[in-house]
Amino acid sequence: MSHFTSFVKIPWLVLRQTIKPLPYIGAFDADVLRLRVGLSDVDFNFHLNNARYLSVMDYGRMHLLARGGLLKPILKERWVPIVGGVWITYRRSLALSAPYELATRLVCWDSRWFYMEQTFTGTNGLVAVGWVKGALLGPSGAVSPQSVLELVRPGIVSPELPESIVMLNELTREKLQGAR
Repeated sequence: MSHFTSFVKIPWLVLRQTIKPLPYIGAFDADVLRLRVGLSDVDFNFHLNNARYLSVMDYGRMHLLARGGLLKPILKERWVPIVGGVWITYRRSLALSAPYELATRLVCWDSRWFYMEQTFTGTNGLVAVGWVKGALLGPSGAVSPQSVLELVRPGIVSPELPESIVMLNELTREKLQGAR
């Protein structure tokens, strides 16, 4: 059922954005979605399945692109969004039918990657937090995040990469060295 997000919710968001665009937000503002855990979202423990967190995060990032004014240029240029890494920490469970919020925000970027934070909050507080490293691919490879953001926010400058993101990148490089 997680394919519902990929094949129904995201295309519907794209279609909706062309008909009646969502209100725009600032480049570093959080986009907040109010959601509820459905029957197709749970595992045998009747809480939000670990894989569903990632699927919901995919939708949250697409929603952020729409609200940030980037979805239209991405579609026009036929750039493909990809994920280079996801780090997620779980703190609490979300039970069947529990309401929750997913806040997605752009943290910073470098010459290749966008870095985003995605926070799940339930009625009892923080549920999970994830950090995502994503890029856009064009016909000749990765598209510079700076050039993408300049399309909608001329003159924007990335905040410095937080030390935690630098460390995660170093851990990833270390792990991938020598891998085939």
